[in-house]
Amino acid sequence: MRTALFLLLPLTLAACATPRESCLSSVGRQGRVIDALISQTRGNVMRGYAIEEREELRTRRELCEFRRNDGSIGRRFCDKTTAEDVRVPVTIDIEAEKVKLDQLLARREALTRAESAAKAQCVARYPQ
Repeated sequence: MRTALFLLLPLTLAACATPRESCLSSVGRQGRVIDALISQTRGNVMRGYAIEEREELRTRRELCEFRRNDGSIGRRFCDKTTAEDVRVPVTIDIEAEKVKLDQLLARREALTRAESAAKAQCVARYPQ
């Protein structure tokens, strides 16, 4: 459910955006992805391990209501299973992460130059 809302939010906001804002946003999309990867990789290198999200099933005992044959309500213990997201530390090759970080930083630098030119085109195409 949360994922569905997360996916609908950009669509809702895009409907309100001007053509210029839409153009500028689409130009910066790849940069935002690379920025997120840089941030994640820096965190991995600083900590010395990565953090992975996994979904785990958890069962807990609760007091549940049930209807008896005579129509009255009774209570008894029952097991309820829920799915929970947990963050788990994962081992990494720190040297490989450093190489990955250097590559991402180089890619970001090149992308910044390309984004500047593309943003200038958006401004020229859609003056306000």
